[in-house]
Amino acid sequence: MREQWNSKLGFLLAAIGSAVGLGNIWRFPYIAAENGGGAFLVPYFFAIITAGIPILILEYTIGKTYRAGAPTALARINKRFEWLG
Repeated sequence: MREQWNSKLGFLLAAIGSAVGLGNIWRFPYIAAENGGGAFLVPYFFAIITAGIPILILEYTIGKTYRAGAPTALARINKRFEWLG
């Protein structure tokens, strides 16, 4: 049986810590604007809001539902989806 989180704060800190690209969310817009690429910020934020965050929430939900990591959880849905994990 898989271990369960003791608190919501523990899960939240683990989720934030595992987000390798989290620094890019804060640093990239600053660097882009500083170097004259401020026009790219509009599609960047649009992509984060419309695709990035919903897909992240979907991945966490599937993982919680199937109590497994991404490859295993997606394989349980359909064997063809395992490569997405």
